[in-house]
Parts: sequence; C-alpha cells; structure tokens
Amino acid sequence: MNLILNNWYLYVIPFLYGMMLLIEFISQYSRVAGYFIDKNAIAYSLQNTTFTLTRFFSVLLMPLIGLMVDSGYTPSIFIVCVLLSFYFAAILGGGVYFLRKPICNFYIRFIINYVNGRGIFHSFFRSISNSKVEGIKVDISDIDNFKIDYKYFFIACFVYSIHAIGIFMTFYFALISPSHKIMITQMSGVINAFATLLLTFKIDPALSVAIERRYNFISAFMSIFYARIFVFSVIAPSIFLLLYKATV
Repeated sequence: MNLILNNWYLYVIPFLYGMMLLIEFISQYSRVAGYFIDKNAIAYSLQNTTFTLTRFFSVLLMPLIGLMVDSGYTPSIFIVCVLLSFYFAAILGGGVYFLRKPICNFYIRFIINYVNGRGIFHSFFRSISNSKVEGIKVDISDIDNFKIDYKYFFIACFVYSIHAIGIFMTFYFALISPSHKIMITQMSGVINAFATLLLTFKIDPALSVAIERRYNFISAFMSIFYARIFVFSVIAPSIFLLLYKATV
C-alpha cells in the first residue's frame, strides 16, 4: 500500500491527462455525425458541450503537477510521468479511432433525439440505451474512405505539439529552476492560449469550410485525428526526451 501511495504520480496524473484527452477525442466525432445528417450547427454545439467536461480533469490535473514541482521530485521521475501520460493518451486515441463508427452512430442518435425536442440528458441516455432511431438509417461508410491530407496533417502536428507539451514543459522548467517557478508556471497559460488561438483560427475554420463545401471533410478530419495520435506517440515524447538530455 505504501508503494502505491508513494508513487501516486505514476498513475493519477497519466489517468487524469488521459481522461481529459479521451473526452476531447470522442467529442470531435460529433462534427462527423453532424456532417452525415447535415446538422452541422447542433453537432458543433454538442462538441463544445462535451469538451467542457475536460475542465473537470484539467482542474484536478494542474495542482497535482504543481505538487510534484513543490515536492522536489527529480527530473527523471517527472519525465517518466510525462511519458506515461503521453503514451496513455495515444493508446486512448487509438481506441477511439477503432471505435469511430459506434461513436459516430451514438452522436447521430444523440443529435436526432436532441433536435426532436428531448432534453440533453434525456437524449444522451436514450442514445446509449437505444442502438438506432426509428425510421432513420444513416450510411456512414464514408468514414472508412479517406486519404491522409498532409497539409492538414502537418499543420495539426504543429498546433497539437504546442498544446501537448505546453503545460508539462513549463512545469518541468519550474522543477529544474525553482527560484523562478512561479513566473515559469504562469507561462503555461500563455502557451495554451497561443495553441488555442492557432486551433481556433486555423484548424476549426478549415474543418468548417470542408463541411460546408461537402468536399474532403472526412479526409481532413481523419488527417487531423491521425496527427493528434502521432503527436502523443512520437513527437511530444521525443521533444521531452531531448529536453531532458539537454538539461541534466
């Protein structure tokens, strides 16, 4: 029991980080569902509604990372915790990818039930309990027919790399430079704000245009989704390993 309690950071922080990203991954498929049933506005609204659930995990996550810094954990332990978080997020992202059809079908039922006048919670639980909506059959086979659009892929890699490493990197610098840790940790908000601006002004509008044109949306969406998994499995861990080697 003491071993579990003393090493809480190895599972609590990766779990909270992974759950936060899992909700993000799942919420993105609301837009795909809206694309298939031509309910783009309500789909985007439901994506944002689902996304707000990540705040619960982020509010818990930040103080715990700060506790690691204040407790003076070694950089090597911090890096292990970060790598576990990244790889756990990548595994969850892969799971969402393989379950993309059931998730998309769930959101289709959710949107249709909600549009038909049921409340959001009623629609949610009804969509879970019922595997289909009476009188409505939606073909989502196009979700398997896509090609990687490298323009979207590389842009998403850049944006989501900043988003992924921002929080952990600032806390890592606070750990190795404790005399300036208050100023450094405040920079996490600046980095996240910058990544959010890039996301808002570059990726979201590009997806919206693809939806409205009814052209190349699935390829654009899946390219961005692939990029996120690639960031968590390759780019972000590599950056942190290089950072660790450069600072120890």
